[in-house]
Amino acid sequence: MPTRRRKKESETLGLKSIARLSGVAPMTVSRALRSPNLVASDTLARIMKVIDDVGFVPDQRASALRGTRSVIGTVVPPLINSGIAEQVQGMSDACHERDMQLLLVQGDFSAEAEEQAIRTLMGWRPAGLILQAFVQSETTRTQLRTQKIPVVEISEIRGREPIDLLVGVSNFETAYAMTSRLIDIGYKRIGFVSTPAHGNDRLQQRKIGYRAALKDRGIVGSERLEIEMPITSRGGSEAVSTLKTRDPSIDAVFFSSDTLAIGAVQECHRRGWKIPKDLAIAGYGDTDLAAELYPKLTTLRVPRYQMGRKAVEHLARRIAGERNVAPCITINFDIVEREST
Repeated sequence: MPTRRRKKESETLGLKSIARLSGVAPMTVSRALRSPNLVASDTLARIMKVIDDVGFVPDQRASALRGTRSVIGTVVPPLINSGIAEQVQGMSDACHERDMQLLLVQGDFSAEAEEQAIRTLMGWRPAGLILQAFVQSETTRTQLRTQKIPVVEISEIRGREPIDLLVGVSNFETAYAMTSRLIDIGYKRIGFVSTPAHGNDRLQQRKIGYRAALKDRGIVGSERLEIEMPITSRGGSEAVSTLKTRDPSIDAVFFSSDTLAIGAVQECHRRGWKIPKDLAIAGYGDTDLAAELYPKLTTLRVPRYQMGRKAVEHLARRIAGERNVAPCITINFDIVEREST
């Protein structure tokens, strides 16, 4: 019977009940949960023992709505993209340092999914939003501007004006730089493989940058050397096989993701194509595995962790009421040359 009573009690306990069982005021329990360093050690130990004994779980939603913690909402694409995972980790660490709560909602690269995800976040009345791409829906853009909520878009820094603030890298320049570097090395028939670019301004700008570099160097006839595949190793494997079939003279392929490039490297090994003698491979992202492959992968390094941190830092300044917040923060990138080219 005591076990049954305790289970029932733990389901209905609030701060007042915890305070009564601990022999302290409800405010002291609240302070112990929010700022334990402000509570005497013996009192804190007594409160935490009661909490552990009855299985009490604080209502974080209620805490957020009372304003004890600022909620930052973010919409992220599927986390199969390891770069996005690094970005979210940077955001999470920066929020933790500022006692902010990071609320994630998974979206997609369609306007409909984007609208639904942002609507879900707005229901939590967040102090600000961090969005992983430019908002596509003009209706949603207008609503966000009207509500005057601080918004950081992590996206391509070229092209459209942000709703409020922008943190990003020029994907046009990254792709232009990598393609130009491949040309400088001596490659002439360079393919480009990306995940579906529809609704994804970053991938669209990488494709434009790739094409611009070829055009500026006088290389024509590469339209058949572009292909879109799912962001999987198998996608990279199928892409390199397809491109080699389309044009046996292709001598290099630039992939918009290391995941795709890794699949291509594996396919080359299966078919006996030597890298880079028979085909050079370049990726994007500089994942941990890029430096462990055989041969080691040439790739583009974008500091996504720092990008996530910068987004939170930028947003926190706007939430705090600072007026001189720069509307755009540009993140630098590096080409990491290894054995695959």
